[in-house]
Parts: sequence; C-alpha cells; structure tokens
Amino acid sequence: MHQPFLDWYDIWAGQACANENGESWLKDPPLGVRLAVQQARRSPVFFRAEKPWEQARMAYPYVLLDDGLYRMWFWTSGAEGGGARFNGYAESRDGFEWERPNLGLVEYGGTKANNLLSRHSDFEINSVFIDPHAGPEERYKAIGPKTVFYRNGVVDAEMDWVQFRQLGADTGTQDDPTINTMQVVEEQFGVRRDNVVQGAVSGDGLHWTVLDTPLVNVGNSVLDTQNVAAYEPETGEYVAYLRGMFHNENKFGYTGRRAVRKTGGKKFGAWGPPRYVLVADPQDHVSDDIYTPCYCHYPGVPGLHLMFPSVYHRLDSEQDVQLAVSRDGWNWVRPERKPIITLESDGGQYGCIRAAPNLVPLNEEEWGLPYDGRYSRHDHGPAELPEGEFRWAIWKRHRLVALEAPLEGRVTTIPRICQGGELRLNFQTKRAGWIKVEIVTPPIEPVESIEPLEGFSADEADVLAGDELDKVVTWKGKSDLAALKGKQVAVRLYMARAKVFSMAI
Repeated sequence: MHQPFLDWYDIWAGQACANENGESWLKDPPLGVRLAVQQARRSPVFFRAEKPWEQARMAYPYVLLDDGLYRMWFWTSGAEGGGARFNGYAESRDGFEWERPNLGLVEYGGTKANNLLSRHSDFEINSVFIDPHAGPEERYKAIGPKTVFYRNGVVDAEMDWVQFRQLGADTGTQDDPTINTMQVVEEQFGVRRDNVVQGAVSGDGLHWTVLDTPLVNVGNSVLDTQNVAAYEPETGEYVAYLRGMFHNENKFGYTGRRAVRKTGGKKFGAWGPPRYVLVADPQDHVSDDIYTPCYCHYPGVPGLHLMFPSVYHRLDSEQDVQLAVSRDGWNWVRPERKPIITLESDGGQYGCIRAAPNLVPLNEEEWGLPYDGRYSRHDHGPAELPEGEFRWAIWKRHRLVALEAPLEGRVTTIPRICQGGELRLNFQTKRAGWIKVEIVTPPIEPVESIEPLEGFSADEADVLAGDELDKVVTWKGKSDLAALKGKQVAVRLYMARAKVFSMAI
C-alpha cells in the first residue's frame, strides 16, 4: 500500500549531536526538500444547468462511487418559484456523462417529471454517506441544517425566517448597532431560534426518512452552506464537520470569521458540542476565512483524513480551495497556504469555487474531486445566471502533495516494517533530474549511526528518472526484499530536481 507524503509525519527530523570533545554535528538531517501542494488539473464542465429548476443556481455536487455508479446529490434552484431550493440527483457510469432520472417525487412547474428529491424546506441534504454497519433500510445516511423556532419555550412550527425578521423590525432596534435585536425579540415576543443538524436515512439514497430528533443542537451559531458527515471505520464513530464562526452575534448577522468545527459519536445522534478544528491562523492573510470543510477520507489509506476547504479572501471577494491533512481528524495542518484548486476557467476566471466530497477514482491512474464554480464574486458584482457549473479537480493518484527537491536534496523516513516484496515509488523528475534510493538502519534516539543495508546502498542503486506512478526500485537490477521481511527499516532518498509523491515497501 502506497503511503503518501502529505506532511512531515513520515520524515526523520534529524538530530543534533556532540562528541566527547564537545564538537557538535548533525545526524542525517533532511536537506534541500520541501512539501509542495500540487495544483489540480481541471476537467471540462461535466454538469451544467439544463432544466428549469436549475436556472438560478446549482452548488455542492456531493458524489459517491457506489458499486461502479457515480451518484451525485446537489443543490439547485430555478429562476421562478421565489428562489425555493431543492435537492437534485444525477448519476453516471463514467463521471462525465450524467443522467437525470425521472424520480416523480417533487412537483415543479406543475409536474413531477424531474430529478428532484425534496425541497430544502423539508430537508436540506448537505452530504450523503454509506454506513457499512447499518441495516438495508438505513444504508444511506445524510445530514442537513435546520432552524428551529421557539415561542415561550415551545417549538413553533409555523414560524419561519421571514416572520422572525419581521419581529426584529417590529422592535425598532435594527438601526442601533449597540443593541442585539434577537435578544430584544426574545424579551418582547418570547421568540428565539436554535440551529440544529438533522439526520436522515434511506435504503436507496433517493427516498429519505428524516429522523425526529436532531443529531446535535448548536444554538445560535451558524450552519449554512456546507456540513459534511461520514462514518470512520478506524474508530467506529460517526463524525461531522460543520460550518462555524468565531463571532460576536449582532442583529441577524455575524462579525467574526468562518471556520470548521467537528462533532460526532458512536451513535448517529446525541452528539456533543462541536469543537473548532480548522481556522484561519497567523500564517493566513489577515482577511481570510475558512468557508467550507469538504471533508473526505483519503482513498485506500486507513486513518488518513483530508479537507479541501474553500478559503474566502474577503478583500478580493473570492473563494479558492486549499488542502488540509490530518492523522486523527482533530489536528489539521495545511502543507502550503496556496490553492490546490484555482479559480481559472475556460478563458476566464471564476469568482468563487467550492469543492464537495468525495475524492474518487475516475480511472486506473486518476482521482477526481467535484467542485462548483460560479463567475460572480461573493459580495459584489452582477450574478450571472444560471450560477454554478460542475467540474472535476483531477490528480494522478497520490499526487496531492510532493516531497520535492528543487535542486539537490536528501531525506530519510522514519522506521517502517518491510513487507518483503518490493519497494515502489511514485515520482516525477525534471530534465536532468534523478532519484537514488537506499534502505538503511532505522534512526533511533539516542542517535546511532544510520547505515545502508548491504546490497541496498546508494552506490548500488539504479538511478530513477521520468514520470512513474508505481515504479519498482532496483539495486544492480535486483528488487527482491524477502530477506528484509518483518524487519524494521528506513528509506533514504537522494533527489535532484525531483518530486516523490508516495512510497510502498
């Protein structure tokens, strides 16, 4: 199994040492290497507005590869109907040619002959996942946000946002920035609101039953745009990455920064308060927000977690997509503060792009992540209807981040257990670039000599060059590692003008 280089986790950090004479030296430090985020190749548009109920906006194309079928759930709204939003559905055999099945579930324009699943006012699908341990009637699970209004402590099912805002206007306090209008609404009218995450279950991903009890109540904090849930087989838990905001609540808006928070538990529900896990930090521009999570499992590597957050650059009023990585789902790092999916379009530029789960194989060599692009900016400029078209962000497998030596470099991995087959490398070199590989004794502390194993030294290594996804490493033409099976070893890479993306040993 290939292990990707996404962070410094697999890299031996080196060690400072001193001999008995007090002379200091460095033991096997990494030299001349860096982590380099690899920008995606964008596909042609694979899904654009065609139907009347898609003519205002389409967004958030959530895709599952389910038994060889690409299945997509997405937001959509028509130019008519007062801006009502719907959950749409489409499916494909190859990820590029899509069909809109006639579901007969929701009326639009006087007919149910469409691919709409439900109205957002009934249940807003934010993400869909497959629960491997659920019964057949609950195999598919989804989450979505809902605002619950209370009058004098009792749920008021008739209250909606239009009425709630009118109550705010009736207080006469909206022009005074020193007064929290929502607090006045509660005091004068006994009305308040909470935001909750709803859950739904389905046997086919099309016909949904909304659970009576919310999965979690987050109070007044926001849950708009994108919220993502998944089942984690390593922990046996359900997890949810939610929209959040560090804020001082004022009126009906928020003055803080958007961020990502996490909750979950052993059950699909009764979750505890969410905790912030990804926020704009001092390495970001002072005016950036983390807008959406786009959480995904890393394909084929258990316990490795990805986010493709949309980063909101407030002063430009634009959103592009970065990469975040985690080994436990709680502690997240970004290898670089640069877009992994850019705003470029066909001969132009989007104003905002937002990625959606999941990262799925498109063929034997490539992975794709769906994203929507719209040409209008977040805060200003005319909207160009219909808003939103869907593309794939595409990488060759395991090539999200490179361990790169722009000139010459050397790096040693932390110890691994050799499986006894062959050492395989996913790499790319520039012109005149090269890679040589050693298998060495594992680095330990206190520091001892790290020496190449007999028969696997750099002097005996055959030079690697070119562009290979799964190249067998050889030493004087030999690749067999049977003699090392079950032993703890490390790998030392010598590189020049080269990128290494992943390795299997």
